[in-house]
Amino acid sequence: MNHNKKIQIGIIWANPYNKNLGVAALAYSSLALLHDIIEEHGLQADFSFFGSERMGVDEIAIGDRIIHFRNIPGLDFHDWKWRIKLLLFPKKHRLPDIKAIDYAFDIAEGDSFTDIYGDVRFRKIRNSKIYFGKRVKKLVLLPQTIGPFKNPGNEKSAFHAMGYADLVISRDRRSYEYTATQLSKEKLAESIDVAFYMPYVPGQFEPNNIHVGINISGLLWNGGYTGGNQFGMKTDYKKLVLDTLHYFAQQQHVQIHLVSHVIPDHHPIEDDYKAAEALKQEFPQAIVAPRFATPIAAKGYISGLDFFTGARMHACIAAFSTGVPVYPMAYSRKFNGLFADTLQYPWLGDCVNDDNNTVFTGLKEAYGNRHELKAKVDHSNSTIIAPRLVSLKEILHKVLTD
Repeated sequence: MNHNKKIQIGIIWANPYNKNLGVAALAYSSLALLHDIIEEHGLQADFSFFGSERMGVDEIAIGDRIIHFRNIPGLDFHDWKWRIKLLLFPKKHRLPDIKAIDYAFDIAEGDSFTDIYGDVRFRKIRNSKIYFGKRVKKLVLLPQTIGPFKNPGNEKSAFHAMGYADLVISRDRRSYEYTATQLSKEKLAESIDVAFYMPYVPGQFEPNNIHVGINISGLLWNGGYTGGNQFGMKTDYKKLVLDTLHYFAQQQHVQIHLVSHVIPDHHPIEDDYKAAEALKQEFPQAIVAPRFATPIAAKGYISGLDFFTGARMHACIAAFSTGVPVYPMAYSRKFNGLFADTLQYPWLGDCVNDDNNTVFTGLKEAYGNRHELKAKVDHSNSTIIAPRLVSLKEILHKVLTD
């Protein structure tokens, strides 16, 4: 490879401006990871986010780096309406920028390569893999959850699309084993969620209280997008949240922090902050954490807590990666695959398969054993996460230089 030639890198289905801070964390982390690989090996590259909500060139601060990038809005390459738009207005929809991408690193918003969020989102995520897979030098699926697929037809087309990828990296053991049922192991790898790579400034709260962070998912609070227990949870989520808040409100020297991780401007059904504000009326002693501007700010706040529980997976990752004992409230197998399997961390409430009593009892036991949980978190960070991040950088460097 000519090291003087700039590599054109596209990070696919990543949006650093997303008010779902988990999605934004994946964009920040993917950019930081690839930027550091480029810098460490004396390469040169331009970066683009495909699937961004903005247009034009921008920059963000990640740790001590200022990284520049180009924004390209997401589109569905195989939808006839989009084909007409691209034919008539190629510059408006950044077709020249799309065609310039040499290496496509698809993050699929972490967990969107599935049909549990609906067929429209699934088709967009799938179709881009076929488009880029046919045109770029290398297509890599960055560490993500693969599936589940409720519709067998969607599952079949998903594996067809993955056939265009040069490498499919899972962020958990279950996704890896699932892809291995139909894809050659030579093009598969298992790693870790890239959000573990994102830096932060440690938070700090007054030391006289035990600071407990509770993340309330606005989406689950409202029953999903359908309003009717969309994710098929056996646990009554609202009751679980209220029981949790009542429990911690009765504990001595506990300061409750209601920590939101999805804070959209115009989608109240998903809004954690709106749910937190409503619950503040019933629990006035609770602190409502700010509407964080960036995922780095959210991670820093969470890092100062003594215990954390919640249903937004990247809020739980922010806790885990900063050494905070955490009890995730899982509504999808993406939690189980990451925490129970990959991180070998048994303290998790399975809201899909377990009833309220089981999940709530597990929460109280986790809180009571939080010092044991912290020891396990620290051990997993040093023995599982750190080596996987080193290996991931080596894998991605090889992709860029082979």
